[in-house]
Amino acid sequence: MNKLTPQNVKQEHLVQILLAKMQGIEVEFYSSLNKEWVTSGTRNVYVNTNYRIKTHELPITKEMWAMIDKEWKWAAKDVDGIIYFYTNEPLFCKDRLICDGGSYTKSIFALDTDDIDWRQSLTKRPEWV
Repeated sequence: MNKLTPQNVKQEHLVQILLAKMQGIEVEFYSSLNKEWVTSGTRNVYVNTNYRIKTHELPITKEMWAMIDKEWKWAAKDVDGIIYFYTNEPLFCKDRLICDGGSYTKSIFALDTDDIDWRQSLTKRPEWV
């Protein structure tokens, strides 16, 4: 049997949703009843439902970013749950983050990141801060 491949953007998106569910990454669907995105609590995927991978940006407010020196452009949670700031975008490599050609430092902020998957935590500094 030939290997099946997505034939259009919608199919590719559904493949990404399936992979996210299989890898334990949270997925949301749009509830037309509630008019909002809702976390999917089932392993099922329905073709006519609008899905997205739940974002897991770190809860760093613009006020917090304003207190952080402008050289720190990125933030991310590592596998151990520690938040770091980076001058360059860090790379994800298997089970860790790698600082590629820049500096990094531990965060001084106490952030509630228990529900945030470290693999999805990369957060870019907003342009306006």
